[in-house]
Amino acid sequence: MHITQAKTKLATYIHDHVEKLLGVKDDIRTHDIIEFLEVIAGIYVESCFLFEKPDIAMSEGFEKLSASLGVAPTDAVIPYQSISHPQKLDARTEQGRALARSVLEEFGECEFSFCEFILWMVSNYLVDWEGNNIPRSDGFRLFMDAATRCMAFEISAQELCDIVIEKRIGTSDWSLADAVCGLSAYAGYKYGMTQANHGKEFYQDSHIDMIVYVMTQEAVRMGVPAGSNWRLGLVANDSPADPPTELIESITPLCRDFFSALNLMNGAEQSVACAKAAGRMLAVVACGDTAELPHAIAKPLAMAALMESYRALMALHPGLISSEASTRVDFSEYFSLKRIVIQR
Repeated sequence: MHITQAKTKLATYIHDHVEKLLGVKDDIRTHDIIEFLEVIAGIYVESCFLFEKPDIAMSEGFEKLSASLGVAPTDAVIPYQSISHPQKLDARTEQGRALARSVLEEFGECEFSFCEFILWMVSNYLVDWEGNNIPRSDGFRLFMDAATRCMAFEISAQELCDIVIEKRIGTSDWSLADAVCGLSAYAGYKYGMTQANHGKEFYQDSHIDMIVYVMTQEAVRMGVPAGSNWRLGLVANDSPADPPTELIESITPLCRDFFSALNLMNGAEQSVACAKAAGRMLAVVACGDTAELPHAIAKPLAMAALMESYRALMALHPGLISSEASTRVDFSEYFSLKRIVIQR
């Protein structure tokens, strides 16, 4: 790749934009670096989606980056405190993807060149951050982790929508509104399970709002008006929970088989993937000239399904809740992300 003056200016623009997004100062700290890497990982993932097989493009990019850095990613276990919550990772990588889409128009070269340009930027960052006591092999590992999880969320959201459309809507078992509520309900249910299994006082707005944010932001990105009527008509917290149990029971086998085939997500990550899928399905239901439901009705329905499914777990003793998918994954096992094939 030839480094031209235009590319240097674009790299400076990206760097300055990411610093403004994160509020990073000149005295960059370790947690700033992790957040910075996550935004850059989003930019890289977006460049991989320019190709027909983005997972293969990403894996090949990792090999090029390893050759450029002269090291392999560390195989040490990543400390828990260095792994961002899936919702935070999704938010930052989505910021990076949006930034990538905006600068692609100014790049003026092919997708191969853009992908190499981003890898060149990452390589320079990782070498520079060794001065902050972050070995390049550790930074490489964190970058690969963030990029792989970002791509997994994107592929999962799309595949879950396709599976629900084929297996539930296509068989006339569900309507589009049922699909939105089913995916939303499973997201709330799965996140509540995860919180309870970790022994936390898990019914707190600050917790579930993290998953709510994923769904609402994905829906807005897909064209649903943002507005302020997401929680219109929700029941009070002291009312008995009323989750859509039948929808959860119906979608559970599909989600379980899908995530088992993917083999890379814990409970919190599954809830993020389902919330993103619910946001996309919500856009299908509430947008366009032939919308099945007005967005002012569809949004509270999705919100209620998510919140009520989460609230319903309050009545369960944490010790009685299944520990499925509560184990944190060692991300090294899927750094070489393979083509995802779901047997339908």
